[in-house]
Amino acid sequence: MNMTDNPILDIPFTEVMRLEIALSLRHMLQVYTVGHFLAAWRNPRQQKSVEQCFDSPLQARHAAATCATWLGIGMPPAHGSVRAWWRCDDPSAAAAPIV
Repeated sequence: MNMTDNPILDIPFTEVMRLEIALSLRHMLQVYTVGHFLAAWRNPRQQKSVEQCFDSPLQARHAAATCATWLGIGMPPAHGSVRAWWRCDDPSAAAAPIV
């Protein structure tokens, strides 16, 4: 399967990311899907902007590594504790509408 045909790339970022992070990425970098996020992460000029939308650069690297792993790309594990960036750990995720 070609990477461009992978349905994971089309998953809306608001479905996997904490809403405040996803909306910041959408507003600053027009990141709407997992594929958009990974493309922004691969661009050295945009990577710093991506990191600023997260609580820490380590958290942004963890999110990029996780999304890349969903595509079967091997990534080294992050060292240390990473605060949750994904949607299932966001207590307001169930109550907040996805925009």
